[in-house]
Amino acid sequence: MKRILVPVDFSEDSVFAVDVAVQVANAFNAKLRLMHVRTGRQYHPEFAKDNPHFVIDNKDTAYAEFLTKRAKLAYQVDQGQVDFKFREGNVVREIRNQAHYDDSLLIVIGTHGVSGFEDRWVGSNAYRLVSNAPCPVLAVRKQMQIGAEPKILLPIDTKKVSRKIVPTVAGFAKVMKASLLVAGITKRSRWALPGRVAAYVMQVERFLKKRAFLPYEAVMVDGSDGPQELLDYAHQSKATVIALPVRRTINPFESIFYPFANELLNRSDLPILVVPEAE
Repeated sequence: MKRILVPVDFSEDSVFAVDVAVQVANAFNAKLRLMHVRTGRQYHPEFAKDNPHFVIDNKDTAYAEFLTKRAKLAYQVDQGQVDFKFREGNVVREIRNQAHYDDSLLIVIGTHGVSGFEDRWVGSNAYRLVSNAPCPVLAVRKQMQIGAEPKILLPIDTKKVSRKIVPTVAGFAKVMKASLLVAGITKRSRWALPGRVAAYVMQVERFLKKRAFLPYEAVMVDGSDGPQELLDYAHQSKATVIALPVRRTINPFESIFYPFANELLNRSDLPILVVPEAE
């Protein structure tokens, strides 16, 4: 049985990530593991403020026990397991190592919860984790609304990596009972080859018709004005998740976000599913 991994630092965003991870674990019939990397910081969780027990016993073990019991209330996997793991050291390295050791199916992170940054997560722990994780990462934060009718927006551009993640995204959509919105990203440029992106979208459609067996639609979207235009379209089309690729390099410790994906990651107020490039 595969496992979903949720890093927590007891912030509101990471608590929300636990709630989302429970839903995903139920859908995937997967085990659920919460983990915390001890860095020497003192934590003052919102959920502990009105509980005398936490005031007296201000320890991460008590917080972990609380969140584990809370997750188990909504966890519905027969013969499944919910547990908590502590590690010490560098936050990104330890989360990545734990995901690799567990052969995790997915990491669910609260974007600000893992990073500790309250504005942007460029250069933060969350960004570095998303860029280097050994498995797909679903990045969420508390203000996000997880729709009752999930729809995953999959942008397709001229780069091959945007198509190489299609099987993984389609598989995720199928298990989550989500529809897929394939969006060809075009740009107004004299260097752009007419019809090239449309041909790639048709290639994706052929794969979905033959292999995926899930509801989808394909559209062309003008991305000349950057990621904000795609994000606006995501809202207009009622997408609930945006999928983005990470390209692996020869160096096993290095991954690359393209500028478009990087900026969209920073701007998005929707959950982002970051998928490593398939071998």
